Parts: sequence; C-alpha cells; structure tokens
Amino acid sequence: MKRFLMLFFLNTLFLVSFAFAQNLKIGVIDIKKVVNESKYGQEVMKKLQERYNELSKKLQAKAKELDALKKEIETKSSLWSREVREKKQREYEKKLREFRALQEDSQYEMQELQKKLLNPVFDELEKIVKEFIKKEGYDLVFEKNQPGLYYASSKIDLTEKIIKLFDEYYLKHKK
Repeated sequence: MKRFLMLFFLNTLFLVSFAFAQNLKIGVIDIKKVVNESKYGQEVMKKLQERYNELSKKLQAKAKELDALKKEIETKSSLWSREVREKKQREYEKKLREFRALQEDSQYEMQELQKKLLNPVFDELEKIVKEFIKKEGYDLVFEKNQPGLYYASSKIDLTEKIIKLFDEYYLKHKK
C-alpha cells in the first residue's frame, strides 16, 4: 500500500510538473547585440569610438616621440659625453613616465565615458525588456551570452524583437 501511494504521488508530481512545463514561456536576449545594432546603441558606440580615436592619436604621437628619443640615444650615445648621455636618459625616462600616465588617464577616461554613455542605454533597455516580457507573458528570460546557458533555439531568441522595440522607443523619445 505504501508503495502504491508513493508511486501515485510521484506520478502525480511528474504529471503536474510536465503540465506546468508545457505552459512555460521561455526566451533569450543577446543584450550585446541589442546595444550594438539598435539606433541608440550605435549612436553611443559612435561617440565612444570617436573619443577612443582622439585619445589613440595622442598616445601614438607620444609613442613616436618616445621611440625617436630612444633611437637617438641608441645611435648617438657612444658619441656623447657622460653628462649628455645621462641627461638624455633622464629625458627619456621622464617622457616614458608621462606616456604611461597618459595611457592610464586615457584608459580611465574611456571607462568613465563608457559608464556615462552606456548606463542610460541599459536603463532604457531594461524598461523596454521588462515591459515586453510582461506584455508577452514570458515566465523566464535569459541573457544569451551568460555562463550556464549552453544552447538556446532561435525560436526563443527575442533579440530582434527587442532591437525593433528599442529603436521605436528611441526614435519616439530621442533627446
């Protein structure tokens, strides 16, 4: 009798969970793709790329200057007096420290600019996604590129729908 009750209980549990799973609505979203392909995301990425190019040009100019000084030291140091050699070496080390400081400053500036420009994108996108999920009745939505998600059928990929909604929202509320 106990065995019968246990089997009955397990069968009932299995059938209930199977029935629930049949009505479960699941989706995935590739947030990176939404940001890269949406109008708002592209506009922000363009601004980031422009600033990156400006900073990169400054760094390249400093690197050329540093390289030229290094070559000069390597080729002419045997002709110079000890004082001139030491002076040029100190000059090179100073320029190298300045270059490294410029690199760090540029990196920090890009990180801060990314936060400043991308945070509003993610905030607005989150609103759109939540509204869409609620409206469409999804029970579970995953970020497509997060660890733990090994496969997702294209049938449950919501990325293109979200890009379209996000573009519509952006064009409507563009500031």
